[in-house]
Formats: sequence, structure tokens, C-alpha cells
Amino acid sequence: MNVVLLAVLFIAVQASAPHTMLANIQVATVTTPEASIITATAPIPTKVGTAIGAVEELGPVITAESAVVIDVASGTVLWGKRPYAVRSLASITKLLTAFTAVRQRPRWDESVLIETADVPADPTERHTVLAVGDRVIVGDLLTAALVRSDNVAANALARHLEALEGWFLAEMRSTASSLGVPSPHIVDPAGLSPENRGTAIDVVRLLAAAMREDEIARRLRMPNATITVQRPKKTSGFFSVRIPIQATNLLLGDGIPHAFRIAGGKTGYLDESGYNLALAVERDGHKVVIVVLGSASHDDRFRDTRLLADWTFRNYVWDSSTSSSASATSGSPR
Repeated sequence: MNVVLLAVLFIAVQASAPHTMLANIQVATVTTPEASIITATAPIPTKVGTAIGAVEELGPVITAESAVVIDVASGTVLWGKRPYAVRSLASITKLLTAFTAVRQRPRWDESVLIETADVPADPTERHTVLAVGDRVIVGDLLTAALVRSDNVAANALARHLEALEGWFLAEMRSTASSLGVPSPHIVDPAGLSPENRGTAIDVVRLLAAAMREDEIARRLRMPNATITVQRPKKTSGFFSVRIPIQATNLLLGDGIPHAFRIAGGKTGYLDESGYNLALAVERDGHKVVIVVLGSASHDDRFRDTRLLADWTFRNYVWDSSTSSSASATSGSPR
């Protein structure tokens, strides 16, 4: 059976099969180099490779419009579905906001006053536990922005750190460029505008860089947290309020056993973007980043990502003769 016919059969099976069965689809019979789902590229590629297009969907069928699985150590593409399609990032933008903020080395205990300018005019876009007049330390703003995806916290953090109007957004673009994301389109730090746009490959770079910063990484794996807010009294002065927050990344606290460890992740959603998720996972010392953009529903983004993680670790082996961080370029699909 030639490779083309085999690929057609795989796609036909996936198109007709219920999603619950797709994690069991194997590609062990695809053995020719041109059909391998490994694209041996290090670092992460910057343009579409023919191998990615050739193997797209030869694996689990997911609802996401664009997705990619990357081996962290080498940048090897393990699976892709339109990974270079430009899409709205939504709150995944906060990864870049956080990374840009951490690079400024702020005082984490410095108090910030929440201002009217920090609060989106549209009530449906506020998604916040904060109010105008609250005082919150920088560290708790970062926690709220990353764990709960709090839009007011992200806006206040950016405003606090920018010396001149527009400076922080320019710094975000510069930061993205330094990370190998050459043409980021960023217009707000919270990700509320659909004009914050990028590709799944861009998001891989952002998450991989963010995970190298401890202040960000530890927040990206928190299933919940508590921040302290100094709230104004009706007369004068402030009173202290401890506010519990839950992570928007439900995989961190869903109680379901996983065949991998979640190192961290960030969600995003707008009507224009669909449901997004960037997730870093690890198993047996092998770290993988999975990005899904435009999943069909809130639950589907978690299902899509979990399915890709399970499928990846089931279908790839790493060369045992190398270190625990060995790349998949020295391994092969089972």
C-alpha cells in the first residue's frame, strides 16, 4: 500500500469515527521518511514545511482550527494542524504581557491603585475581581492576570510599568521579536481585542520563554490562589480583603489522572478567536508544548489538548542513549 493511499485511508477513518476513538489511532505503519510525522527542525521552524502539511490530521482529530505539538528541547514539530495560520490570541496575549513585565524587574510588593482606565468599558469584557479604587501589589496583579486571566489586573500591570503612553505595548512587540516572533500584532495587554494576532508557532515560543521565568511559570501551574486587595472604605482609609481565585486552566484542578505532568498553561477566549489553550506538559523528563487555537467550545480546548498530549506520548519514543531532555529528533513515532 503506497503512502498516499495510506494517508487517504487514515483521514477517511478519522472523518467518520467518533472523537472518543481517535486517541487509539496509531501511525506505526507509516515508515517512509517522507511520511514521518517528525519534522526534524531545531530551533522551531519559522515557515511552513512540507512535512507538516503532509501529515496534518494523521493522528487525533481535534476541533481546533490550528494546533501544534513541539518538543521543547529541540523545537521538533511532533504534530501540526495549520500551525502557521494567523489567529486572534485573546488572553494568551497575557503571556507576552507577563514576560514583558518580568523583564522590567519590578518591585513585586509595590502597591498599584486600580484606575478607571484599567476597567474595560464593556461589562462583558471585565472578567475581574478588582474594582476602581482598590490597591493591589504588583505580584498579586501578575497572579490575577495569569491564574484567573483577570483583564483589569493585566491592564493595571501594564499601565503601572509604562513610563510613557504606548511604551509598554511597544516593549511587548520588541519582546516578542527578541523571542523569535518577528511580526507580532499586539494592540492591548489583556488580549481583549481580536487584533491581537499570531500563530500557534508564535504561542509556542511565548509559552516556552515564559516557562523559563520562575515568577511566571509557578503561576501558570497554580490551580487556585489568593490575592490581597486593599479596598477603600465608604468614609476614609482602606480595609484588607483576601480574594480566592480559580485558574481558568481547568486541567490543573479537574481531578482526572493524567499520563503526563502539567508544567503550566494559559487559556484565551473571544468570540472572534474561539477557545484557545497553550499547555506545557512533561513525561519521563521529556517536555512538550501543545497549543490549540480556535477549539469549538470551552470543554473542547481541554479535550483537544489532553488528546494531543496522550497521543504524543503514546506514539513517540525518545532515544534512551541521550539525556532526559533528549529531543524527539533522535526518536521516532511508534
